Amino acid sequence: MKRELYIKSEVDRHRLHVLILAPENQPRAVVQICHGMSEHKERYLPFMEYLQNRGYAAVIHDHRGHGKSIEREDDLGYFYDTSGRAVVEDAHQVTEWIKMEFPGLPVHLFGHSMGSLIVRCYLKKYDWELSSLTVCGSPSKNPLAKPAAGMAKIACRICGDRKKGLFFHKLAFGAFNKQLRDGESLNGWISYDKDNVRKYDEEPLDGFVFTNNGFLNLFHLMDETYSRRGWEKKKTDLPILFIAGEDDPCIISQKQFWNAVSFLKELGYADTKGKLYPGCRHEILNESCSGQIYKEILGFIE
Repeated sequence: MKRELYIKSEVDRHRLHVLILAPENQPRAVVQICHGMSEHKERYLPFMEYLQNRGYAAVIHDHRGHGKSIEREDDLGYFYDTSGRAVVEDAHQVTEWIKMEFPGLPVHLFGHSMGSLIVRCYLKKYDWELSSLTVCGSPSKNPLAKPAAGMAKIACRICGDRKKGLFFHKLAFGAFNKQLRDGESLNGWISYDKDNVRKYDEEPLDGFVFTNNGFLNLFHLMDETYSRRGWEKKKTDLPILFIAGEDDPCIISQKQFWNAVSFLKELGYADTKGKLYPGCRHEILNESCSGQIYKEILGFIE
C-alpha cells in the first residue's frame, strides 16, 4: 500500500506532504523518517520499500521548504519560520498522525543529516513517543553555529530572508570539497556511488542552495542539538543508534562522531551506541554497502 497526503502544521497551518508505504497486513511497527537538507522524501523510497517488504510501515514527509511542502516554486530552502522549532514540531505532528493511523504500534524514528538534528531536538521534548532513535550522518558540534545564526538573522534583515544564502552555503560546505578527486561533482562528498551523485545533481528538488532564512533555521538546529538546555527527559532507556560513513565530512572527525554519542550518554541516555562504516561518505543508505546497512538498522529496531 502506498499513500500520499497533506497535513497542516499546527505551528502555522503550513501544508506538509506525507508519503506512506505499508504492508497489506497489519504492520509490525512504524518507521518514521526525517530526510536531510536540500533533498526530497522520494530519495528514501528504496529504504522504505525494504522496510515494507519486511512487515513495517514507513512514513516520511517533506520538511517545510523541501519537495512538495512549499507554498510556491521558488520557496525551496525557505522555512516560513525564524526559530528552528517549526520543523521539529512538524516532525512530532507526523508522529501524532502516525499514532492515529496505526494505533498501538511502536514508532521508530530515523533522521539523516539535517534530519538527525531535527530528531535530536525532537528527543529533547518527546522521547516518550518513541521505541528507538537512529541518528544517521550527523553533523558534529560546531561552536560557530550560534554566531552563524546571528549573522544569518542580520542577512535576512538586510539582504532579504528569501535571498539565496550563498555566503552561508560556502561557509557550511566549502571544506567538504577538499576530499574530492579531480573531475568529481561538487556534490561528490555525499557518496562514492557516482550514479547516486549524478541523480542528485540532475534533480531540481535536490542540492538547491538554502535561503538566508533556511540557514538561520539550520544554524538554530545545530546550536540547539548540542545545547544542554531544555531536555525534558522521560525515557532515558530509549535505544539510540548513531551511524555514519568514516569518510563523511559532516562528522568532521571520528573523535567528533564519538563525542556526539557520548553527549547523549552524559545526558542519561545510557543505551546509546554508534557505528562507523569504512568506505562510505555521507549518504550511507545510498552507498554500495546499503544492503548491509539496511539490515543492521532493521536488526537494531527489532
